[in-house]
Amino acid sequence: MNLIEHLKKEHAELRALLDAAENVLGKPRGVGLDDRLSSEGKLLFDALKSFLLAFEKHEEAESLVIKRLLRLENILSARSPASYPKISSKLHQSVEEGHRSLKSITHLLSAMAAASDSDQIYSIRHVLSSLKQELNQHLDYEEREIFPKLEETLSPDVLNKMIRWTKKNSPSPPARQTSK
Repeated sequence: MNLIEHLKKEHAELRALLDAAENVLGKPRGVGLDDRLSSEGKLLFDALKSFLLAFEKHEEAESLVIKRLLRLENILSARSPASYPKISSKLHQSVEEGHRSLKSITHLLSAMAAASDSDQIYSIRHVLSSLKQELNQHLDYEEREIFPKLEETLSPDVLNKMIRWTKKNSPSPPARQTSK
């Protein structure tokens, strides 16, 4: 598995974790502020926590990859400036902007879920829907625009080395707490 395949797998896992949180909410049971949670509030909090842990790990890994690419790009462009297209600065900017936006929404959602009495969840449902839309747009952009450019620019050997380097240097995820 190379770097691009690994990142696509993580994207699928993030989407699945967010879908799981949305499934815990269930269908609206009421209109507007009368909407009620159809399951236990702790299940929602646990699902959101699982998503947030995976998102933080993915974000840190992508940041490491970008930093590594910037260093690699500087080395390669110094050797052959005209033939090496610069993509890392655009990649860095777009990924960081997306991460900032997603991080803001995830922090808001986390705070709302922690403060919620699980009785009135209209706002949580709305913010979760916004997060899902924003996450999908961000991941789709990376897969549609950035990954193909990386595959065009970097050799399969470099992509394979990058995944080994990323796995070696990525932080371990925090230990997950199991609900009792």
